[in-house]
Amino acid sequence: MNRIQSINALLPQTQCRECGYAGCLPYATALVNDNASINLCAPGGQEVLNDLATALHRETTSPQKSHQNVIAWIDEAVCIGCTACIRACPVDAIMGASKLMHTVLADECTGCGLCVAPCPVDCIYLQPTKETYLPQARFLGDSATGARFTSARHAQTRYENRIARQQRQEAERKQQHAQRAAQIAQTMQAASTQNKVQAASATALNPAQLIAQAMAKAQAQQNQRVVPSNHDSFREQQVKDAQKKATYRRYMRDAQYGNDAEKATAIAWLQQYKAEQEAMQAAQN
Repeated sequence: MNRIQSINALLPQTQCRECGYAGCLPYATALVNDNASINLCAPGGQEVLNDLATALHRETTSPQKSHQNVIAWIDEAVCIGCTACIRACPVDAIMGASKLMHTVLADECTGCGLCVAPCPVDCIYLQPTKETYLPQARFLGDSATGARFTSARHAQTRYENRIARQQRQEAERKQQHAQRAAQIAQTMQAASTQNKVQAASATALNPAQLIAQAMAKAQAQQNQRVVPSNHDSFREQQVKDAQKKATYRRYMRDAQYGNDAEKATAIAWLQQYKAEQEAMQAAQN
């Protein structure tokens, strides 16, 4: 374990950014490079500050901010299922799906508060807890190190797993894009080759043969043509689905960036839409 890692291990791993850095590791890096004060970690409090002072041979001070441990809670009746909080949570402590209800895994919540600001309907609340160390789930840490370090290690593992998953998904997306591009290029190349062959064959045929081939091809296509009886209704349903998606995107945008009237209208529509989706899902089950 290098010096940055050892300093990072002293931090609570909430990734809350209250220190002004993008996470615990960047703050630890700044501390080792003597670019940051040791009193910026609000969740760590005096306990972490004292350990940092000892490890970095600095004078002990007081924390810059006071802090109380909290756990996030979502008012599920108000939630519109926008997934903004899911994307914001650094330890994957929020479960849910697009357009459906979200909920916080209380045992996994570190109380970082990063989920509150992105919520367009203000349905997330931070409730005080008597727990000294968060998260309450600690099975990913070493119990022999005590509750503080076990909680921190558990949170760090979940954070690292999340980052690894995001990197893996991004790599998979890039691979899929590359495969699609290669398939398109291959298809275009095959079509070009076929056109050249057909052009060469056409040159070798006389006009009467070309006319006969064209008529035969047209007749074959006519014989094989099958028009589904529900084609019109299928197209109509496609149009309706596209319109509904466009409406959903518009109201999602208004809920986050619109004026007060637009936000109120959007939130009401999104809540009704969520209820309809949940009812449809319940009917299917």
